[in-house]
Amino acid sequence: MNRDLVLDAHCDTIKEALDEKLSITDVKYAFNLRDVREKLPYIQFLASFVDPEYTNEENGGFIRVNKILDKFYFEYDKYSEYITIIRKEDNLKEVVANNKLGVILTVENGSAISGNLDNIDLLYNRGIRIMSVTWNKDNELGCGAETINDTGLTTLGKKYIEKLNQKNILIDVSHLSKKGFYDVINISNKPIVATHSCANKLCKHHRNLTDEQIKEIARIKGVIGVCFYSKFLTNNIIATADDIVNHIEYIANLVGIEHVGLGSDFDGVCREDLPIDVKGVKDIDIIFNKMRKRGFSESDILKVSSSNFIRILKNNIF
Repeated sequence: MNRDLVLDAHCDTIKEALDEKLSITDVKYAFNLRDVREKLPYIQFLASFVDPEYTNEENGGFIRVNKILDKFYFEYDKYSEYITIIRKEDNLKEVVANNKLGVILTVENGSAISGNLDNIDLLYNRGIRIMSVTWNKDNELGCGAETINDTGLTTLGKKYIEKLNQKNILIDVSHLSKKGFYDVINISNKPIVATHSCANKLCKHHRNLTDEQIKEIARIKGVIGVCFYSKFLTNNIIATADDIVNHIEYIANLVGIEHVGLGSDFDGVCREDLPIDVKGVKDIDIIFNKMRKRGFSESDILKVSSSNFIRILKNNIF
């Protein structure tokens, strides 16, 4: 793949644009279609985040996720000349060959299926290729990262993992509880990803991954997208791009450079909670320049910037 290609494994822009009745071209968003034009080719995992508040009504999660996807396709219809929805390997080649924005559609919070496994098929048909299990709170599939009583995955949650494997939908373990994480490890017959998580050893936070979890993801050939949320990066008041590189370097030293990438969480995180020098997609190259100064090779920078996640896409969703 082109060494200039960047892949970001998580942002929440499309949900924000829906709720605020704005376009994803609006530069108020950390990821937006104007700034990213200066960075093409670029691949963005666009999350449809289902807040637990939408799950109180019957089929609420499924209704909500489809409204978010409707918003994406509305935007796509307007700007399709430079956006490619990635559903197969040929789409990846098109992104690079034609200098386009590639979009992988993802779901954040398995409550999007409203407890009905058949809804996974419908979401797959709408382009979804990556799905998480929980958000921070417990749901019908299992326990989230903020759980009080960690019982892991429910019976339905275990069937959910099996179904995602069958559909070649990549499983995202960000936001899962620890027991839920290990349940996924034990059930899944495919690699998993953590689209936006950091290393707990560097910054103690219930959303960050322990060394043991990082090693398990690497053992089954998965990838971790380092999140840019300041509270995941450092226990100091202010975070910088160097803190992002600290987590990249730590994970690389622990399990190998092949298992780490980027997962910004742009627009899921407020601008003030991002590093002072990485406030949006326009600043993404600062991370790679910091890596060069640390002595990372161009080959290793390419792995982090895109090719690690590209590898897992090629091997597991196409």
